[in-house]
Amino acid sequence: MKTKKFTPEHSFELINQVINQAKDRFEENGFAFILWGALTAFCCFSQAYLLYIGLGAQSWYPYLLMPLASIFTIVYYSKKDSKSCNPLNVISSRLWMFTGFNIMILAFGFSAELRSILSTIILLLLGIATAVAGSFIRSRMLLFSGIVLNLSAYAAFFVPWKQHPLLMGMVSLVAFLLPGLLLHYKHIRQHV
Repeated sequence: MKTKKFTPEHSFELINQVINQAKDRFEENGFAFILWGALTAFCCFSQAYLLYIGLGAQSWYPYLLMPLASIFTIVYYSKKDSKSCNPLNVISSRLWMFTGFNIMILAFGFSAELRSILSTIILLLLGIATAVAGSFIRSRMLLFSGIVLNLSAYAAFFVPWKQHPLLMGMVSLVAFLLPGLLLHYKHIRQHV
């Protein structure tokens, strides 16, 4: 088995190629951002409405859509990425998988204990994952979204608990849905 020696220039070019492939996969046509931005906003605004009309005990029901969307996303990307073995794709996928699982465990398992700080923890986890993913693939938009999520997490300390669903819904529109739509329109323009 032969090993090929790389010059520093070839190594740098290969690293850039891997980063760009991961960036293209992550950004592609904005699918994940649109899906999760719209779904999160829907669930949060639905929860806010249910709280408003006095159905606090049932206000978490809209979030039952989240595990279903997680399964759909995993299946979608596993079929789409079955041939690519880019290490950054693997890291990104695992980063989001572990972040999502931890958020679901916290939200469905410990919401009663975390009540007033649950939104802050969720926003922090999302902010960290988004900023790290953005740093990996050198995406300013993702880095900006991560910063918005982190700042929103700290802002949640100053927002009454019953208003947290509205805060999280608005943040999901700005940090996920809006970037997803921008990526989608960019994808359409590039492939016309």
